[in-house]
Amino acid sequence: SDPEGPSDLVWYKDGEKMTLRENMQLLRNNQTLHFESALPSDAGFYRCQTRLPTRQVKVFSLGFQLSFVPWNVSISGPDVIYTGELSEFFCLTSCTLNVECTIKWQFRGGFPVGHSFSINGNHIKWVPSLPGTFQNFTCIAENKASGQSAEHTKMVAVIDVPVSGSEAMKLSGLSVLVFCSL
Repeated sequence: SDPEGPSDLVWYKDGEKMTLRENMQLLRNNQTLHFESALPSDAGFYRCQTRLPTRQVKVFSLGFQLSFVPWNVSISGPDVIYTGELSEFFCLTSCTLNVECTIKWQFRGGFPVGHSFSINGNHIKWVPSLPGTFQNFTCIAENKASGQSAEHTKMVAVIDVPVSGSEAMKLSGLSVLVFCSL
């Protein structure tokens, strides 16, 4: 260490002299580079260079790599559901909910029609009422401060509740009685 400490400390990003942006600060006599909210555009290799005056030596830091790992988002739940029956869907993310990211749901193509529908965070409960339709659920995980987001869309088909043999005959207009004997 030099008794006078470092002087002329310069920061580099990807080998180029760095210009501070609004989300960055230099702290502790320029020795600490602080990101208020790191953005994907901040990704890169950072290092600093300084000169030790009494030793006439330039020193480079080892540096560090700042990178962003894309989030994985998926929706669990059935692809085909029945009218009048409860179905549940969960938005699953690789980011930590309410820490790294928040989630929101979108219904591209229209809001789900049904007897009941509820959202509680990453969980949807739905009892559909319109057979022969499709519903798109889109889960979006985002961090508004960093601008990072990821999404997944699941298309669900809604069909009528399957009917038993005797009910099927009645529905087709035939007057047939079917018995099941054991």
